[in-house]
This record gives sequence, C-alpha cells and structure tokens, in this order.
Amino acid sequence: MGKSKKKKVSLLTRQQIIQKYNITKKLIQAYFPRPEIIRVRGRGGSWWTTEGWPEDVVERAVQHPEIQKVIKERDDRIVRDRLIREIMELYEAFSPEAYVKRARRLHRMFVLHVGPTNSGKTYDAIEDLKKNTPGTYLGPLRLLALEMFDKINDAGIPCSMLTGEESIPVEGAQIISSTIELCNFNACYKTAVIDEAQLIADKDRGASWLKAICLVNAELVHICMAPEALPFIEKLITSFGDPYNVVQHHRLAPLRYAGLCKGYGDFRPDDAIICFSRKSVLSTAAILEKHGFHASVIYGALPPEARRNEVRKYVSGENDIVVATDAIGMGISLPIKRVVFAETEKFDGKEFRPLTTAEINQIGGRAGRYGLNEFGEVLAVGNTQLIANRLGQKVKAIQQACIGFPREVLTTEYPLDLLLLAWDKMPKAPEFVRESMQDARILLQNLKKQITPENRELVYDLITCPVDTRSVELIIYWAKCASAILKNKHVPEPYFGDETLQDCELQYKAYDIRHQLLRRIGIEDDCAAERRAICERIAELMRDSKDQYIRKCSSCGKELPIGSIFQYCDHCYAQRQYGWMKDGMK
Repeated sequence: MGKSKKKKVSLLTRQQIIQKYNITKKLIQAYFPRPEIIRVRGRGGSWWTTEGWPEDVVERAVQHPEIQKVIKERDDRIVRDRLIREIMELYEAFSPEAYVKRARRLHRMFVLHVGPTNSGKTYDAIEDLKKNTPGTYLGPLRLLALEMFDKINDAGIPCSMLTGEESIPVEGAQIISSTIELCNFNACYKTAVIDEAQLIADKDRGASWLKAICLVNAELVHICMAPEALPFIEKLITSFGDPYNVVQHHRLAPLRYAGLCKGYGDFRPDDAIICFSRKSVLSTAAILEKHGFHASVIYGALPPEARRNEVRKYVSGENDIVVATDAIGMGISLPIKRVVFAETEKFDGKEFRPLTTAEINQIGGRAGRYGLNEFGEVLAVGNTQLIANRLGQKVKAIQQACIGFPREVLTTEYPLDLLLLAWDKMPKAPEFVRESMQDARILLQNLKKQITPENRELVYDLITCPVDTRSVELIIYWAKCASAILKNKHVPEPYFGDETLQDCELQYKAYDIRHQLLRRIGIEDDCAAERRAICERIAELMRDSKDQYIRKCSSCGKELPIGSIFQYCDHCYAQRQYGWMKDGMK
C-alpha cells in the first residue's frame, strides 16, 4: 500500500487573526499558545519564515473568557453607538420650533421690564399683578416666591405659595407665587410675572424660563430681566407674532465704587459682606461678632425657613450686618447700604475663577435701597481692581437659551440611559443649548436593575428630582427612597442627625428629597414639624458655636483676616519661606 498523504493544515497569521476577529495583538500574546513557524519559498528562490496558528487552535483560543469579554464589549459598543445615532435623529423632531408653534396659539400681550438690580422692574410688574387677577408670579428662588407671597398677602390680596419644598394654600387665593419649575401650564390667568428672565441661558435651569415664556397661558405676561437678555427675548417673542412693549428701568438709588475696605474698623452697620462658601460666611460672621456686630448669615445650603429667620433679624434691626454668599444677588430685598466683596473668586463646580461682570453687577447692585439710601456703595477687601473695572460695565448679550429634555421620548423602546446620553451628546444649535441631564444620569446608575417598561416614566420622575449629586450621602439616601417607591415600600426617614451644622443641613436636604419624591407619586408629606425643629437647631448652633468656624493660621493659631485665602498668617508664611531659604543655603 502506498503512503497516505499528510493532511494539509491551514495556518492563520497574527494579522489575519486580528482582521477576522478584531482583537488586539496584546490579547493574542496573552492568551494564545506558542505559534508554529511557517517556511515559505520566495520568488527569488530564497526561503523566509513567519508565525501562524492552525485554524482549530485559533477557534479554541478565541473562546477564552477574557477574549470573549473584549469581543462582547466591542459588539455592545457597536450596537450602542448605532442606537445613539438613531436617538439623536429622533431628537431632531423636538426642536425649539415646536415650542414656538404652540406659543402662536395663545395670543398674549407681553411687557418686557428691562433694567439693573434695584431698578423697580419687579415691583412694577407685581403692582399690575395685584390689580389683574387671577395671576401667577414665577421666580427663580424659594425665598423670592416667599417674599412675593408675603408682600401680596400683606396688601390684603389672598395669595398661595408653591415651591418644590412647601405648599401654602390660602383660602380664596386668586394669585399663586411659585418657583418657575412649578408653573401650571393648564391654568388660565389674566396676568403672569416671570422674574429674572436672563436665567433663560442657564444650562441647568434655563429650560424652565424658555418653557414659561413660550407656554404660560396668560392674557398679559410681564417679563423682568437684566439688559443683556433683551435682544434674545425680544427676538423670541417676535417669533410668536404677539405684541409687546419694552419698559426701561433705571436704578432708583445710584451705585458707586467706594474702594478698599482695609480692616474691621471699616465695616459699618447695614453692610453686606460677600463670601463664596459656607465656611467663609460663618468664619466672617464669627469674627465680626467678636468685634461688636450682630450678624445675619445667608448661604445656599441654609434651609429656607432658617434663611427667612436670618433675613427677619436683619430687616427688624435685631442684627446690624449680613454676611452672605451670592444667594442675596437674586432679588432678595434687604436694606443694605454697602456691599463689601470679602472674596472675588468663587468655585463654579469645576474650578476657582474670578467673578464675572454679570455676577459683580448682580451682587453689587443689592447696595442702596430706594427710600432708605441716597446711593449704594460697593467695596472690596482683596482684589479691588477686578471690582473697580467690572462694576457697572455692560454685560455681553445672551446668545443662547436652554431647551428642556423632551419627555415624549420616554414612550419609545430605547433604553432610558441611552436616551439621556444621546441628549447630552446632541450637537449645539446656534441659539439653543440643551438642558444637561448629567445629574439624572448619575442617579439612574442606582436604579438600572429596577427599570421595567411599565415604570420608565416613574423612574424618569425620580431621577429628575433635585439632588445635590456632589454629596455621596444624599445620593445614597435618594437611592434608598427611590428604590422603596419602586418596590411599593415605606420611604425611609432621614437619618443624618443634628449634632453639627453640616448634619442639620444634610438632614434638611434629605427631608426635601423625601418630600419631592413622595410628591411625584401623589403623596403630600412636607414633614413641617421635623423641618421646623431642624431650623430651630440651626439657629441654636449658629448662635452658640460660630467661633468654631473662625479660620486660623495652621502654624500659630492666630485668626486669619477676613477675605484671606491662605493657610498661614503673613508672619508664619514669611518665617517658613525664610527658613526654607536658609536650609537651602547651608
């Protein structure tokens, strides 16, 4: 019998494997066996060699779990990218033009009140609102909604209040004062007031102003704004085809720059000292109280009831000076004669940066109340040149507005996380920027395993609840509450305690989260008694323990001056520098 021919084995080179399976050279080196050597005769009669693997060996090798994991991730990424492209095409149907088309059906009259702070634009709009009811006031802050609620009721006109945190119904109310996110688009009004409309450009909240301007159903709409917002809003209203009037307002008490505030002896009653963190506010207030002042403090994390109490003490004269963050810049009426910038840089969530012209004008404009002061003054402790150069300067006109996420897409079959991601990936339009869904995407990570086709809209409502996503503690508490709602279980009570000021702030924010989540499923439970107790505890802590927040030199323990951004006092810093220089010279 003749010899049987040896079966020819087909060998695949490394490049062929990479092309066929789309895996990397690094994976082949890590998980493939030693290759065989292939010897091939070249055209010129010479021999050359290369490496290769039999096809059956390759098929077994690519089944390794690590390689399969990479292949699956690659395939998932291809599918994911395709779905995102499809969703982005879907979003083209939800353009600003859709808002404009709906706005044209309402046939309204607009009055545009334009002017700087303390120019009486909101006052005039509210006076008209009080005469022409039913109506609504829509503002950016809970504290502003409360201020209008008090003013309108004090005038003998029943007014209710609605914010994300509390609801105060008043019998026979013909006016509702609310934060702009809670605008009722199904109600019909004679008059609506939309305040601080320059915030239409804000990437996080601006969508609420755009929607309110386009869709609030009122015969007459007053829009109060800073001058930089007028060109954009004028163009927007022109696209509706509705008539409008522009009313220019000017400061009733002139504003002037008054230079450097050199030390504690330069501070006076009726000053507002501006810092940009809770620690700086409390430290400054404690130092001022040691020098004979009685200080009210106002900052963003302070609960509304506690802020209201601090404002009351200042307005009544119980306290003679106020220390605040830029929380006072947005329309809070205080009898301030001078605004003193103790700090001229702020952290914007990403980095420390100098104050913008708009921020300096907005905050500095709180100085000088008409009827109380002939003029207002602005001073600085540190960077006086920045304040001097930018105060009163014209702010660049708004170029873009923010448009909100279209809830209608929740009825599609696309995964919720991809809907949110694709929205954030949409290219920027010339005049519109899309509402950021980054916070919602962060919160969604905690509920991914609980999403079903039946509860998608509820999950969306839960993840769009306002939560400070910089706080891990609050995210964890939110996730427990949201998970309980999806499982139809009892929503847990907050558990942060009240030992320190920070504990109290977390506890209050947690109650706010609980209240907002329950409201989304139709349950009203504002925990009024518990929140009142927290505010009382905060007042006690601020009265008795401000001293612990005083900033001191890390070396000698000496109090650091107001506005200092350094860890050491000048003396210790010089000693450390001199000591290092001497050591280096030895």
